[in-house]
Amino acid sequence: MTLPLVTIPYSRLDPGNEVARAYMVDPDRALHLFQHDYRDPRALRPLLDAQLALPRPDFSAELAEYNATVGGSTDNAKRLKDCACVISGQQVGLLYGPAYTTFKLFTVINAARELERELGMPVVPVFWVESEDHDFDEVNRFFWNGRRFRIEGDVAPRTPVSEIEIDFAPFLADVREALGNDSEAWSLVETEGSVARAHVRNLARLVAGEGVVFVEPALLREPLAEFAERIGTDGDVLDAALTAETGFERPLSPPNGAYLFDATGPRQRLARGARVPERWSTDVVSRVLVQNAAFPVLMAVCGPSEIQYWSQLKSAHEHFGIPMPAVLPRDAATLIEKSVARDAAKLGLDLEDIVRGIAVRPLPSEGDPIAERLRRLAAEAGELIAAVDSGELDLPGNTEKPFRRSTTRLHGELEKLATRLENARDAQTGTGQRRFEQVLSALRPRDGLQERTHSLFPYLVRHGPELATALRESFDPFEIGHYLVRL
Repeated sequence: MTLPLVTIPYSRLDPGNEVARAYMVDPDRALHLFQHDYRDPRALRPLLDAQLALPRPDFSAELAEYNATVGGSTDNAKRLKDCACVISGQQVGLLYGPAYTTFKLFTVINAARELERELGMPVVPVFWVESEDHDFDEVNRFFWNGRRFRIEGDVAPRTPVSEIEIDFAPFLADVREALGNDSEAWSLVETEGSVARAHVRNLARLVAGEGVVFVEPALLREPLAEFAERIGTDGDVLDAALTAETGFERPLSPPNGAYLFDATGPRQRLARGARVPERWSTDVVSRVLVQNAAFPVLMAVCGPSEIQYWSQLKSAHEHFGIPMPAVLPRDAATLIEKSVARDAAKLGLDLEDIVRGIAVRPLPSEGDPIAERLRRLAAEAGELIAAVDSGELDLPGNTEKPFRRSTTRLHGELEKLATRLENARDAQTGTGQRRFEQVLSALRPRDGLQERTHSLFPYLVRHGPELATALRESFDPFEIGHYLVRL
């Protein structure tokens, strides 16, 4: 099943940085910062040959064992030593994390299938779960209807997420109360274990049967230990890559230390020249290099921020002898429920304008023009009554009484009607203001794109878990833009 959708091109929607905008709107301005053009899958055959020819450590057995425990594809984990892959990744999140995490996952699946068709060779979808991130506050968030839900627990600073064990029951009880219990989507939710492991299992259940191989960085410590040593000793090369002129703003700069962390205890950045410990961990730069050294990647699916920092890493790949994959922009979407679309239509709002953040808020009432005319008529009637009282009007004796009675009644009725119109207009404007806030909260929560705040999970609860498959089947990995999807 496919869903009705339209695409907002990034020429009309700011992706967040100039590199990503150029890459997706005018690629010739930015493609020189990368090794391959993402727009032509068939042009990646030389990259495919180079990736398959590069010697890599074989950890397929360990990868298959891990995927057996989390619900990923064990068959594809074993095949990875002989075929290429499409890869993406994201930090851990509650109930899938922000929707763009699941959109990345859908893009990986769809792109792998498209490349497999175009190249005539198996291509495996791989998803890297960044479970060694130690920013628990960033992980611990789930937003819905303007409320933040979180899991409670004492977590020591700089503790990797992979080591956090917590009771999910109170958090899930709160979310169930907010979303409702009557949905098959709850059968997809992991209710125990570590925060990271629950996240992987949730994602695996969401895309069960799609052949996705999941990986956590700890699996690569032993097989990529020698490569980590090279990263530790070649920091100056990475410094040069990050400081080279690109013609765009450069978000990454050399760190105060090495490009690796020591994860033996609380996660700490290694000093330059320090021995790489057995429990090493990557930062944002070394993660990309380790990932591409570990797997034969044809395409890496990236969001706008990732596109920006990948644009600084071409020379680093060249130095380490790693083919740089093509960088494919992830699919992006705003989900629009019928009630929200209906409210937007009543307000005369354009859905694209709302998503872009340029919709005009309804103005407070400044007085109803019809009510003002009625009050002017009422004032004239009042002046006639006053003229009768003062004797200024020359009325025949037998008409003064009915004239006074009718004019007084007319004055009262006009005033009453004017007040009623003003109250109705104020109520309508107030309703419009409230309706606008509700539409904004649904489509542009926290003054940002919906996919950055809302998880996909509430929509699965409301529309059924089959929505995930419908979305994936509706997305085209090579159509670059932001989807507006009507549910």
